[in-house]
Amino acid sequence: MRDGRPLAQHRSRRSTPGGRGPVGEVIRVGVADDHPFAREGLVQLLRTADDVVVVGEAADGREVLDLVEAEEEPDVVLLDVRMPKIDGLEVARRLSREHPAVKVILLSAYDDPRQMVEAVRAGARGYALKDVDGDELLDMVRVVANGGMVIDLTLVERLAGQGFDEPSPEALTEEELRILRLLAAGRTNPEIGEELGMTTRSVRYHLDRIFRKLGASDRTAAVAEALRRHLIE
Repeated sequence: MRDGRPLAQHRSRRSTPGGRGPVGEVIRVGVADDHPFAREGLVQLLRTADDVVVVGEAADGREVLDLVEAEEEPDVVLLDVRMPKIDGLEVARRLSREHPAVKVILLSAYDDPRQMVEAVRAGARGYALKDVDGDELLDMVRVVANGGMVIDLTLVERLAGQGFDEPSPEALTEEELRILRLLAAGRTNPEIGEELGMTTRSVRYHLDRIFRKLGASDRTAAVAEALRRHLIE
């Protein structure tokens, strides 16, 4: 932090004011990691993509929040799970609550599948290990910027295979599974209704049933639980 401002602010004429990174527009990305070499590596990777611009860097959780409050709000934040001052999970929770348009991808050095579930419950739209391939990470940024969700399938498979001692869940109907897949793709209730030919009120009714069956309190928790149970991919 310098003079009360985030560690670094990057400006580019390629960024589109007011845009939220849809297809065809440049995606604004913030990079947050307390290790300078790791942070610089991410910045250099992002700069290889013509459709991505780095708008800022942060070395701790407080600086991430300052970065998002800055003039040029990022579309996506690449965020280390373990950050000083405010940890990555708490930062994700605050951004999900206070800046829902900013999408978070959490990166971790530890292959802990339960941490992945916590990340999704915190509002993260993506979760990957730090050794993820560079091209895969760039694709993840694009998918998340356009409303999708990307989770490391290796961790999902490990989580599903851990054999939790829990009662058999009530089965979801085919219609509920279709809604759940669209939910995981980042669709809104009106978009789900339009695609499936139902009213927004009907979508809300089905979502309530899905949440109850999965024991979830909200959309992200429902997606996390569905991934854990291999109900969706």
